[in-house]
Amino acid sequence: MNKIIYGSIVWLIVTLFVVYSFCLNTAAAVFSESIKTSLHISEVGVSIAVGAFIIGFALMQIPAGYLLDKYNARYVVSSGVLLLALGNIIISFSNNVVLFSFANLIQGIGASFAFIAAGVVISQWFQPKLFPILFGLTQTLSCILAAVIHYIFSVALQNHSWNEIYQILAMGGAILFVLTLILVKSPSRQTKTKMISLKTSLGMVFKNKQIGLCALAATTSFGTLLAYAGFWYLNIQAFYSVQMLDAVVISGMIFVGIGIGTPVLGWISNKFKSRKMIIHVTLCLGIMFLLMCLYLPHYQINTLIIIKIVSFFTGFLLSGSMLFYTVVSEISSDNTRGVALSVTNTGVFLFNTLLMFIPYLFITMSSTHFFTNLWILPFCALISILLTYFINDSFKE
Repeated sequence: MNKIIYGSIVWLIVTLFVVYSFCLNTAAAVFSESIKTSLHISEVGVSIAVGAFIIGFALMQIPAGYLLDKYNARYVVSSGVLLLALGNIIISFSNNVVLFSFANLIQGIGASFAFIAAGVVISQWFQPKLFPILFGLTQTLSCILAAVIHYIFSVALQNHSWNEIYQILAMGGAILFVLTLILVKSPSRQTKTKMISLKTSLGMVFKNKQIGLCALAATTSFGTLLAYAGFWYLNIQAFYSVQMLDAVVISGMIFVGIGIGTPVLGWISNKFKSRKMIIHVTLCLGIMFLLMCLYLPHYQINTLIIIKIVSFFTGFLLSGSMLFYTVVSEISSDNTRGVALSVTNTGVFLFNTLLMFIPYLFITMSSTHFFTNLWILPFCALISILLTYFINDSFKE
């Protein structure tokens, strides 16, 4: 079979793995009310149980990258899919919070392989200039399909229990596991020059200052965008008395912008033969739109069309920060690419989590609204622009 065609099949299956893991990461939010009722636990209990997913994801992120560097993608990716499917099965039969939490932990471990696997597989099967486009399309499909599947979840809950829906997801995971085991693999030309330990691999990554700068820049830009799009936008819309459905649409416009912007800006960076220039321009423009999202008044227009357009372009432009992943991939060797990408992704993930709490530090008795505490979001994003000046362009013909 033609190498490009087979590589595309491998990419598509790994992308479905990313979609599967993304859906499971956020499914509990859709099922939260049903879960509280059936397991007889409080909202705090649900949050703690769902938090087990985050713990598993964070702990295994870097080891997952190392395993992808060291072993054939077939065995590593299929193991991640299997863990997700097993977690589904356990959750579907959970009748207490302990078992539910344990299942979420297993799912988090499995999900930690997904996003990094996409980056590693793309770098193995395709030319470097296709990395930002295909990696971006993975993000696009994840955003679109996850949104569609979540809508299906909401409709299905009217006639089915959350346990039954998880069982269906488990069957889907089993099918994906078989496809992964049969079709996903590293190309035959992909050979590692030497076997190195995780400690050595981490040492090589952290000694590369360019990787460190890219990881920090991605953390302060894309991590900030995710914190706003996934959490802080609600405070702003609540201040303007925007109905919840409209607020969700506004958030959705940000993710639509991310989904469209990531591959498009990757393609543009190829046309201009520069990652750094596109990153710099999109970050500057993206922060301008982020400031409008935070402080532009909501004019009395029933459709809220202005804030929806501004939200779209905020996601579209700040998705240029995903090019930092491309730079990391292009300057890393085959022996350390997975670890380098996982270190970058771990920084984004952890900083996104921290930014859900940091703004609260700036709330005082005299300043309780977002006007005086969400300045920290564009401030952090501006740090990434400063760091960009010290990053070398990695584009190669």
